[in-house]
Amino acid sequence: MTLLTYNSKYVITSTTASQTTSSSLQDDPQASQVFTLGATQVVLAIYAANNTYGQAMGVAGMQNAISVDAVDKANSLDAEGGANFPVRNCTFWIGSLAAGEHTIKGRFASKVAGQTSTINNRVLLIYIFDGNEFQYVDNATQQTTTSTSFVDDSYASVTFTPSAACVLLAMYNVTNIANEASDGKKAGISIAAADYGQAEKSGGYHDSDSIFTVHCLSRTAISTTVKGRFASASGGNAIIDRRQLGVLLIDGTVPFDIVTSTTQVTNNSGTLADDTQCTITRTPASASELLVIAMGTKRNSSYSSQYGFRYGIKVDANDRTNSCGAPGQGYGNTGNSAATAWAEPVTAAEHIIKGRFSNNYSTQTAYVDARQVVTLWFPSSLAPPTVTTDAATNLGLD
Repeated sequence: MTLLTYNSKYVITSTTASQTTSSSLQDDPQASQVFTLGATQVVLAIYAANNTYGQAMGVAGMQNAISVDAVDKANSLDAEGGANFPVRNCTFWIGSLAAGEHTIKGRFASKVAGQTSTINNRVLLIYIFDGNEFQYVDNATQQTTTSTSFVDDSYASVTFTPSAACVLLAMYNVTNIANEASDGKKAGISIAAADYGQAEKSGGYHDSDSIFTVHCLSRTAISTTVKGRFASASGGNAIIDRRQLGVLLIDGTVPFDIVTSTTQVTNNSGTLADDTQCTITRTPASASELLVIAMGTKRNSSYSSQYGFRYGIKVDANDRTNSCGAPGQGYGNTGNSAATAWAEPVTAAEHIIKGRFSNNYSTQTAYVDARQVVTLWFPSSLAPPTVTTDAATNLGLD
């Protein structure tokens, strides 16, 4: 077994609108990548997509998934409190792909046929690793709970022993299809019996919600169990119909940072502002490949705008990517979250990574109660790629 190191990446981002009224998954024409591997390698794909407020979205919401060589993976569903409110999913896949040509696509559909789903904003990130140590679960067995304290997701648990001291990156995404309590649920990740990264979301009247969260820490070469955990937001029936749990075991010399602040911030503007609780400053020892995964969440019963919020990533002076969603209840006092990811080459100089957030409508106040933001700085001797300004262009091919 060999811990993971960086090989190459692809980042596709676009704000060109795509629509469908089909309840069967369709290609997102703005999120597709063909690539060729020279040997069997481990691939991480993250697909985050959303509509913006006022753009067509049926009240039952939207599905998103990742197609890997024409096979759909990691389907996730989200709904909102009213027609044309923001809906978002952040789903992911991890696997080994053999030498040869491969195609990875973002996919989307309406939950209910005939209702329009729109994607106004998306990022498809594909990260390719050398090595072979990872764990991945994509399971569609239903589990429910009414407990407001975390319980184990019985279908999201992996136990392994790293081959050496490592950086452990864990991701967990849950979604429901069946109707659950309108206040929704919360989700987190247990690593060696400690819970991390609580995120929350309500599906409301139309009942589907998705929650993505992430955590990163150093781990020695001992037996380790990573679990998905979930709970009801307020004592009603919380449901998981599908989940993804992923663990990447990365070479222990790779520098990383994580922000886990639970201090509330607010913004009553639609313009992105700094999340003052999320600033990461690092000067890498050499040219590096930067990977950022970010999630912001609002707690149930923490009142804010029913229109939700946007959460994004800024690298140095540049806002790179963001995602927005709304609480499904249609009221501002239920849980809400948004997640996204980014990658780019950076020089051996000081770099500042910030979380960024805004509201989704007018002067409504957006609240972020907690965030999980991870940065990994993979050493790389590869020359930085030429980056174009075409929003739909590959932004990271090495």
